[in-house]
Amino acid sequence: MDFTDKKRVVVTGLGMATALGLEVGENWTKALAGVSGVGRLALPGAAKSPVQAVAALKEDDWARITDEFPEDSKNAIERRTQFALWAAKRALQDAGLISGGARERFGTVLAAGLGINRLEDIARWTKNNEFDMTGFSNEYHQVTVDSIIRNNSNRAAALIAGRFSLFGPNATITTACASATQAIGTAFRMIRGGEADVIAAGGADSMINPIGLVFFVLLQAACTASENVTQLCRPFDRRRSGLIMGEGAGIAVLEEYGHAVKRGAKIYAEVAGYGSTMDAYQVTAPMPDGSGAGGAMCAALRDAAMGTDAIDYINAHGTSTKLNDEAETLSIVNIFRERARDIAISSSKSMIGHLLAASGGPEFIFTVLSVAGDMIHPTINLTHPDPKCNLDYVPLVSRQTKVRAAISNSIGFGGQNASVIVKKAGP
Repeated sequence: MDFTDKKRVVVTGLGMATALGLEVGENWTKALAGVSGVGRLALPGAAKSPVQAVAALKEDDWARITDEFPEDSKNAIERRTQFALWAAKRALQDAGLISGGARERFGTVLAAGLGINRLEDIARWTKNNEFDMTGFSNEYHQVTVDSIIRNNSNRAAALIAGRFSLFGPNATITTACASATQAIGTAFRMIRGGEADVIAAGGADSMINPIGLVFFVLLQAACTASENVTQLCRPFDRRRSGLIMGEGAGIAVLEEYGHAVKRGAKIYAEVAGYGSTMDAYQVTAPMPDGSGAGGAMCAALRDAAMGTDAIDYINAHGTSTKLNDEAETLSIVNIFRERARDIAISSSKSMIGHLLAASGGPEFIFTVLSVAGDMIHPTINLTHPDPKCNLDYVPLVSRQTKVRAAISNSIGFGGQNASVIVKKAGP
């Protein structure tokens, strides 16, 4: 297909749930103000956890979600799936597509992380240091409600499709921290290629549980400090000491431009390009020279038929880990060369934590809002810049500036990299 034959893809609806709140407007207002959603871990027995700082949803917000979907709450649906239902409903409402019309060309592409294995389940059927397979096979229906046994990875995408009559393409992507950006990129290509008119795309995840938390401690990726928890997520700061786990969802409605115009839809911005690469280097570390992430940005620029001079903002993966922040900085320098220091860069994770498979969802939404409103949220807690991370990370205070086009980056464990380009939607 020639570039001139490709359909245009625009963003017409946004929905999210993070530690900053349940509405897009609330999230954006707090992000621009540099509000931290990080708090102290509140799970039972949390005092014994090596991880004390997390960006979990507030209890009142969780209660709103369960009230919104009471039957799902009764039917053993885990947190991440209910986050996905909430964000999808809000995005479809925002787009004016919550119901009605022929929906055979409406689809869902959603990112989902690893399923949960609960310690209680392991302990229940462990006897004399051996797992009781016979007992488990007879009593497996007693597993906890959010166990992976009750919740396959594709459950959220399937429920969203059924609940909102999205009868077109349906896919679930699990590629570590790049999942949601790859889901958005996949949806973009489906619409651009004529496979669908509308797709709800993004991700939902929650690993704020004992196994999820200890997993990242064992990988030496998690922050284990416990003082001043709101200040512990410090992307690009020389005092950074690891990622802060977050949870939630971010889902956008992507729509073919002509379809959106015909029905008079509100258009936030246009999705212009997508690129994805694989480091094939180490499971828990990016290519030190940033070539993997750089390759994804290059691929997205080629896909969009754009030059490096068109990009005004980058929503960085920005995990607050030693390896990621340096490698991502190098990738930007290597691709943008002399322009690298003229591009505004910020990390949403400094406020909402790392949503793992879902991280690219809210970050894409913030990128869309930056392009739509010419505002960039800050990287908070960046008070001691790392000399090896010497770009413009919009420290501490938001910035009003022209944003013609922007890149949202995701860099995942296993070497997965993904970049999506968003630009202003002209006629």
